[in-house]
Amino acid sequence: MRYRDAGVDIAAAEEIRRALGSAVRSTWGAGVRPLEGGFAGVMEFPGTPDGTGRLLAATMDGVGTKLHLALAAGRAGAAAADLVYHGANDLLAHGARPLAFLDYVAQARLDPAVVLAIVEGLAGACRKIGAALLGGETAEMPDTYLPGVVDVAGCMLGTVGAAGVLDGRAVAPGDVVLGLGSDGLHTNGFSLARRVLAASGLTLDDPLPGGGGNSVGAALLAPHRWYGRAVLPAIESGRVHGAAHVTGGGIAGNLARVLPAGCRARVRASAWPRPPLFEWLIAAGEIPEEDARRALNLGIGLALVCAPAAVPALTTEFAAAGERVHAIGSIVTGERGVDWVEAA
Repeated sequence: MRYRDAGVDIAAAEEIRRALGSAVRSTWGAGVRPLEGGFAGVMEFPGTPDGTGRLLAATMDGVGTKLHLALAAGRAGAAAADLVYHGANDLLAHGARPLAFLDYVAQARLDPAVVLAIVEGLAGACRKIGAALLGGETAEMPDTYLPGVVDVAGCMLGTVGAAGVLDGRAVAPGDVVLGLGSDGLHTNGFSLARRVLAASGLTLDDPLPGGGGNSVGAALLAPHRWYGRAVLPAIESGRVHGAAHVTGGGIAGNLARVLPAGCRARVRASAWPRPPLFEWLIAAGEIPEEDARRALNLGIGLALVCAPAAVPALTTEFAAAGERVHAIGSIVTGERGVDWVEAA
């Protein structure tokens, strides 16, 4: 199976984003900090035109089709919480701290129990990351949504010091790429995963093949990990040169977004063990390796670039904070992009 067979064409989506660029940039005034390939947008707060104050960072996303599985499992609130963690990690990629979140919940007919579960899930996640659930909106649109389906989207706002924006400009040849382990698919690749699940004949309650007693549902619905507690101190200390939140596009597609001109990344495919969920999905769906690398995070949720001298201390600190840390690659001189290296 390929991702586009499941209804998602990453290449087409990237082409659309490029086409939208000029319209978006036409709205930018002098206060906007351009971030090529950015995970969030960053601009000055009104009243701080000298660039010495704090900047506003913002990002927008949706839970996606993970909600279909979450609804079937009675875990809509947990899946909604993933949206908060996803947005906060996008801010983290630029060194910003979460400040506030705004949500949007829509159904053909609003189900009060489902909406309440979703808002409670969002609120719990906001408390965990230290952000206010500042407001939101619900919509009932019977001609737009299928019965029983729910759509959840949201905007995460944060702040970052004007001198502390992480934009990848410090990345240099010789740097090391560290990967922090994911807790599963996070919030990406579910159109493909659901297609594999349907073809496999397994249910959410069945044991995950090779999963050590974990169920298929528990593995698929594992929370989107929030990395800020471990990573923000390292970023604010200046030891992280670049950070990539691994979402749609996979490790390579997102790591490329934080590389400056003249830098190319090499990612070692065997540098970390793939969790059983990914092994099962790839085998059960006969997913080509290229598709798996573009559609799935393959067990790495955040990639950080740092100097070799910083690796021992950062590895110790991240592990002490509960993260699984792997040295997954390096930065070399070359055209901006990412190569997969098969050898150990």
